[in-house]
Amino acid sequence: MPGRMHRHFARIDRIEDIAEAIEYGCDVARAEGVVRHSYHVTPLFEEPTSPSTVVYARGFSDEWLALYERDDFRRDDPIPGRVLEHGSMLTWQEAMQAGPNTPGNEAYFKAMREHGLIHGFGVPLFGMHGRDGYAAFDFDRPLADVPDRTLGLVRAIAQASHQRVCVLIESAPTRISLSERERQVLEWLTEGKSLSVTAEIMGLSPDTVKTYARRIYAKLDASDRVGAVVKALRLGLVRV
Repeated sequence: MPGRMHRHFARIDRIEDIAEAIEYGCDVARAEGVVRHSYHVTPLFEEPTSPSTVVYARGFSDEWLALYERDDFRRDDPIPGRVLEHGSMLTWQEAMQAGPNTPGNEAYFKAMREHGLIHGFGVPLFGMHGRDGYAAFDFDRPLADVPDRTLGLVRAIAQASHQRVCVLIESAPTRISLSERERQVLEWLTEGKSLSVTAEIMGLSPDTVKTYARRIYAKLDASDRVGAVVKALRLGLVRV
């Protein structure tokens, strides 16, 4: 196990792209049996469930992801905030019971149960200069059935990947010039809009918006929306 962990850490330390660092943590979790995984990249001084938080998710149903994109629904999720306040891992069930719940919280928990989100857990992720994050994992079975070594590996890789994301954010170039159109596209992407929806909003063809997106990714040295948005928030290229 120590040798295996060291190889993962060494690989993460060589990653030079934010999106790739996020993907690596997801891939390891998946290989260890995680069925669902989410990673919240939160701008400084924001809450982990704020509208400006970028949520990278795998394994969740399209219906659940559509719900979580709604600002009013996401704000009723107290679990990430409670996990971060606790400072250590909490199961979703423990987080639900960690404080007084509003009717909105209870409605959120009911929706979780209806979508089969029962056995997961949340982990606080700590980064440089107060750049903390949050990750959630679900093996789709009770944690008592998950080997401690597996659980420890998933948590350690999540933390290492987050720290690498923070390093890459801090080392991003400080001067990036975007055209007005590129800035507009980036702003819609920051709000969670897809390229097709952005095209409709801006009255442009999907191919035109894809071209703008490729230019934005190249200028920000990112491979996808998550990496681009994280860097853009860090550099103050968009306001949320």
